[in-house]
Amino acid sequence: MTGLIIRDSNNQNHTSLKNVIISLADIIKKYNWFLGDYECSVYPSTKIPETGDFVWLSGEEFVLILEKHEIQFIWGVALAYAKGIELKEILSHPRPFADGNEAFWKPELTMQNPLAEIEIISWDSTMLLVIAKSKELIEMFIKEYPNSLDLKEYNQT
Repeated sequence: MTGLIIRDSNNQNHTSLKNVIISLADIIKKYNWFLGDYECSVYPSTKIPETGDFVWLSGEEFVLILEKHEIQFIWGVALAYAKGIELKEILSHPRPFADGNEAFWKPELTMQNPLAEIEIISWDSTMLLVIAKSKELIEMFIKEYPNSLDLKEYNQT
């Protein structure tokens, strides 16, 4: 498990997932996405409503929404799942959350749902945390955000 903290001071809008999603759209489209515990600056799409427990989107839907709308996620978690995993399997685990989740700051990185491949956390609009099972995925994020910090190293200090 590997992870990053993205809080590049040159990119003041790094919790706008539009920048993240569009730069990695081909990867994002390979998964289905569970959005939970989110608070956004705007809610321009009925697919990401202001009220509701969670959102379940295909990667294609997620990319289309964010290509059309500038949405800053103040708080929230977005977890990527292989296309074959059904929502009922995901819902059999505790719901992921961002605000107040101390697990992100422990030396041993874990994802909130063991079925997930990628977890992107918007943390109080100040940073994004990215945790992934694949080191290659994390390397793609590092290319887009070269000033990011290794989350595991950060947590050990």
